[in-house]
Amino acid sequence: MSKRLVTVLVTVVTVMLLVTGCNSDQKAVTETVEGFLNAMVANDMETASQYATEEFMNSDTMKLMQPDYLADIFYETLSVEKDDLGEEAQNAVNVYVKNVVDKAYKSFEIQDIKIQEETAAVTAKITLGYNPEASSGVSEDTNALVSEYQTEHYDELVAVFTEEGEKAMYKKIYNDLIPIIIGKMQEALESGEPSEEKTILSLVKTDGKWLITDLEENRPGAAAGSTAEEAAAAEATTQEETAK
Repeated sequence: MSKRLVTVLVTVVTVMLLVTGCNSDQKAVTETVEGFLNAMVANDMETASQYATEEFMNSDTMKLMQPDYLADIFYETLSVEKDDLGEEAQNAVNVYVKNVVDKAYKSFEIQDIKIQEETAAVTAKITLGYNPEASSGVSEDTNALVSEYQTEHYDELVAVFTEEGEKAMYKKIYNDLIPIIIGKMQEALESGEPSEEKTILSLVKTDGKWLITDLEENRPGAAAGSTAEEAAAAEATTQEETAK
């Protein structure tokens, strides 16, 4: 066998091994992303955790898929303690945030995969069960509602303020208004059409297994190829810096 033929054979074998390795990684990455997103559609966080790192599952991004966490954000935004609200107001909040989580992921389509050694990025089109913009008009209705309420209940609120203090007055306002406002938000959520958004999922290969490490949402109209490639490169850089 000539030296040239040996060289050609070695080259062919090397290329075939590289292609096989790439195909194997691409299949594994696809299975990880599909497993994770299918779990998200089913709102099954236990199964989703099998396809992601523990750090990512404990991140703020994934906490947003927990109704209790969303409820806490709602109370924090209003600067009100949960225990200051009556059962009707608390129930209204609980039902709404659960509905938001249940409607979040309805379906998905993987559009692009980029792999760079031990890191990867996948662009997916996510179909949401609601339109995030649908509730934007609720704030205007809310302002009008609060103004009308204050006018109609002015004497009553002054009496509560005088006898029990400012905190008691705001407690009454919240208990009266939250169920009504949440009701309007619920109507907007139910009436909104499904929407789509681009999502970039970053992955890293750990002990031979591909796991999701990050998820970047709200990228409408993003170019699939370039964004996945950029995300993979960024993830690779992060892993290199972490290893130093």
